Amino acid sequence: MKFRILALLWAALLSSQVFALNDQVKAKSCDLPKDEVITVGCTYHCSKWVRWGIYRRARQLGYRVRIVNIFAKNTSPDISKVDALLIPGGADINPKYYTPHVEADLAQKIKELDYLVDYNYEGRQRDPFEHDLLKTYFGNEQFSHTPVLGICRGMQMLAVSQKIPLYVDIKEELGFRNRYWSIDRIRSINPESVIQEQVRSKFWGVEYHHQAIRYDYFNKHRDRWPHLEVTALSNGDKIPEALEFYKRPVLGVQFHPEWTFGKVRYGVFGWLLNRACHKKNNDSQKVRTAKL
Repeated sequence: MKFRILALLWAALLSSQVFALNDQVKAKSCDLPKDEVITVGCTYHCSKWVRWGIYRRARQLGYRVRIVNIFAKNTSPDISKVDALLIPGGADINPKYYTPHVEADLAQKIKELDYLVDYNYEGRQRDPFEHDLLKTYFGNEQFSHTPVLGICRGMQMLAVSQKIPLYVDIKEELGFRNRYWSIDRIRSINPESVIQEQVRSKFWGVEYHHQAIRYDYFNKHRDRWPHLEVTALSNGDKIPEALEFYKRPVLGVQFHPEWTFGKVRYGVFGWLLNRACHKKNNDSQKVRTAKL
């Protein structure tokens, strides 16, 4: 706990010095009628840090926001009832969701590292729910304007939903320590990415994970995924820190914006809220057109 507090204070200091953003900034790229409320649906319990970060950014942008937990065991949620989806950090993802889609030698390697996977109750609940939810989301054009933000596990689940495998354990497979309460230097590798536009080309991010997108495999077979791109890296360009999709407003971040203060947090949550605003306006326009 002591290290956690120190890590958060360090991140706050770095963010305030390097990425300070005027708290009084009110400019935004989308406007909503005063009686409209943006509904953000969390696929599992969104921590108080995530909720605080969203509410604070919403106040700065002049939005009214409601955050709801849409998790329901053995039930598919109605995505049409929310304006944005947020997949928070949390438990490891069961490798059975990605090993069937890789070559036999890699599947065997992942199986041999199975003892490093932290199987727990949260993961057993979330895995089928979030995997099915993303299958519904990506398979239906009705949701093409609904923004999705995946944080840590959320980014990994976005990748797994596209049949991209994960490193089972960073220390075991890449040879450096797992990223528990680490603060990593992150760099954008695409000048047109959401990360570079909303945050910056280089910044610090608070990390808490021991798994990550298997970047060497992604690079070797990247022609399989022309619809998405890894847009930020850390740790000698070995760990993907951002995943973005071309035809959908979908952003995955491996770092935790809710623990990373300043422009990092403002940029990530501001992107989600602005895209949700556009989605809500787009839906309202369709309703008005249908009534003509």
